[in-house]
Amino acid sequence: MVHNLFSDTYSTSTIISERVVKDQGCSLVFTPSSLWNDAWHLLDFSDSSRPKKIVSIVISTYGRPESLNETLQSLSQQTYRDFEVILLTERGDLSVLRDRGLRASVGDIVSFIDDDVYCPPTWLEGVIKNFGEGVVGVTGPTTIPADYQKNRDSIRYKGLSRILCWMFKVPPNPGSLSVCGAPSMASNFERCNYEGEVDYLECCNMSVKRKEAIDVGGFDHNYLRTGEWCEVDLALRLANKGRLYFNRDSRLYHRPSKAGIYKDRISTNHRWKNFTRFQNTWVKPSLRRHLYWVFIWTYFKLKEMRII
Repeated sequence: MVHNLFSDTYSTSTIISERVVKDQGCSLVFTPSSLWNDAWHLLDFSDSSRPKKIVSIVISTYGRPESLNETLQSLSQQTYRDFEVILLTERGDLSVLRDRGLRASVGDIVSFIDDDVYCPPTWLEGVIKNFGEGVVGVTGPTTIPADYQKNRDSIRYKGLSRILCWMFKVPPNPGSLSVCGAPSMASNFERCNYEGEVDYLECCNMSVKRKEAIDVGGFDHNYLRTGEWCEVDLALRLANKGRLYFNRDSRLYHRPSKAGIYKDRISTNHRWKNFTRFQNTWVKPSLRRHLYWVFIWTYFKLKEMRII
């Protein structure tokens, strides 16, 4: 059973609640007093008093208490208030955890965000207003502030990124895939103001219609550990049910953290399995695809050896 309590702590925190979950031990919730004053209500998934909400916001979190609390603080300030937050605090494959969150949600719309994002007050309002007729998924800019850009290789190594975009013909618009499956990084920049349909939804700013997402099978559990590509895989399947839309009013700020499960991103083995699974499912074989595989394998190995 998954529950919406988390056990990360830090020295200035105030304890809100403690609950024993059968067969899972004790869960402690620590968070600043400002969130306590905002009247968050902590409920177990099986609680019969759990109210129906329009939106369920799913956050998988592990080992990032400071950034998580800042994320929750930003959610407490949303202008759109009809939502619940589901915190998944287990360590495991992200694809499995996000799928559990999807199926445990009560909202007609389910938003997946990371535990290192900041959501401006109108973020959720912007998401909701873009679920028009035929739209099954909404996303928006995932702006990386200047102080955090060094934590994202695609920005830190600009020359390498330019080579990748040129060699594999990466489209300039966000939410786009090249013919060999290389994704656009355009959503990461402050200047991103694109509006329109996209190929996929940004992984840390991904809102979907719950029923349609479950109808297409939810997240594929075969994507391991950090689950890279599982969100894009779901988005491409969801696109068979309707339109995926990118809107600048759905902007949030991604502050990539090197805490928590970041070290799992150093391992080549599972990342390569996730990459090739996605490629073999969605991308037609070609010489350009073969070269892209060589490029990605080299990048993974350089990352694993801490050369980059």
